[in-house]
Amino acid sequence: MLKKSNPLVYETYLEVLCHFHICGQVTRWRSGGIKQMSWATYLFPGVNKANPMTRLAPSTNEEIFKRISASTSSYITESNEDTFKPDTVFESFHHQAKVPMSDRALLAGFLMLWLKRYVVPTLPHKVIVAGVVYPAVLLAHGKSIALLPAMVTGIQSGLHALTKSFC
Repeated sequence: MLKKSNPLVYETYLEVLCHFHICGQVTRWRSGGIKQMSWATYLFPGVNKANPMTRLAPSTNEEIFKRISASTSSYITESNEDTFKPDTVFESFHHQAKVPMSDRALLAGFLMLWLKRYVVPTLPHKVIVAGVVYPAVLLAHGKSIALLPAMVTGIQSGLHALTKSFC
């Protein structure tokens, strides 16, 4: 449905989600997500070093084949998903890494870090989960989303935990 109603958002969402899963497999999943620093380093190599930060480079066929060979996971559709029938097996999303990451997808990747760290710093801390991808993509496309309710909920949760620790 998203593909038909807003194809640009769909393409960016698919691109970021593929890279999110690649990063998850390369750096190992933590608590159902990816460590924030692993995601930042994946998107912006050199961010944590004395060398200048660079843009994520496209992967070579050899790198992709090596990652696919090392991967033990695949995805099987459970029901009709877009044009794919139930029980369709997707072996890998690593081929997305052949294409340079678009500016919009890179912005969405950065916004994932920002959302998780500053707007909705929910447990587990320092881990980005897949649920952050779609709101980040919407923001990258200039769509308005309500962030205040999520922020207030986070503040209330933190205050509740603080008061419980004193009682």
